[in-house]
Amino acid sequence: MSKLRISLVQMNVLPSDKEGNLRKIAYFANKAAENKSAIICFPELSTCGYERDFPGILAEEIPGHTSRKLLEMSRENGITIVSGMIEREKNNLYITQIVASSNGSMGKYRKTHLGKQEKKVFCPGEELPVFEIDDIELNQIAFGIGICYDLHFPEVVTCFSLQGAQIVFAPHASPLTAEKRLEIWNRYMGARAYDNRVYIAACNLTGNNGNIDFGGGMGIWGPWGNLVKEYKGKDENMVFYDLDMEELNDMRKNEREDMKTPFYLKKRRPDLYSKYM
Repeated sequence: MSKLRISLVQMNVLPSDKEGNLRKIAYFANKAAENKSAIICFPELSTCGYERDFPGILAEEIPGHTSRKLLEMSRENGITIVSGMIEREKNNLYITQIVASSNGSMGKYRKTHLGKQEKKVFCPGEELPVFEIDDIELNQIAFGIGICYDLHFPEVVTCFSLQGAQIVFAPHASPLTAEKRLEIWNRYMGARAYDNRVYIAACNLTGNNGNIDFGGGMGIWGPWGNLVKEYKGKDENMVFYDLDMEELNDMRKNEREDMKTPFYLKKRRPDLYSKYM
């Protein structure tokens, strides 16, 4: 069967040590590439730390130093890197996840749903883009990104799936313990994956950044809605998982309209729903 290996990382990120954070990202990217991963995802704001009090000090334009370093790492290791930063555009700040591809292309996703305190500092993104990478065996792979709070809104994952995304990465910055984080994730991540026939892969910051103690936690949910991989440790770590893309693509095509493995989005009635939205 056709498999796609992905990696997730939970790490401690210090706002006072951006270069140290980038070195740590480079270390994990190298290890993931050695283990044949095609994509590695890091937590929310993983290059600069989660900072709401003085975010302007850490913010950068794109392209800029951090995004170029990520692109360099991607090229050197032949792996797609999904990593977070504070982006500055004119007078606006965004919580952004960079997508650096080994072919030299660079994309970005800006967090679209902000928490109460985040709204005082950051601007929301206005796009739900899907990113594509080429795989020798699997041809084209498509994925979306929802940052932390974004995944509480069902329409986000549906929009990604309707655009062809097979995977949704969910980088987090949550202070909850890993065990509590997985407990809450399990209430909705499986539903998002099942209804939209996608894999959802979530990771979290861990350790103390000087102001907040993050709890860690990583999890992957398959298109059946089941939790297929979890990590509840507090230490910095990386997990690997081989996604069964053949099974997923068969489910999404559902050429015989088999009710055992329906792709529900094909039967949507937006004309009906629009009356109430």
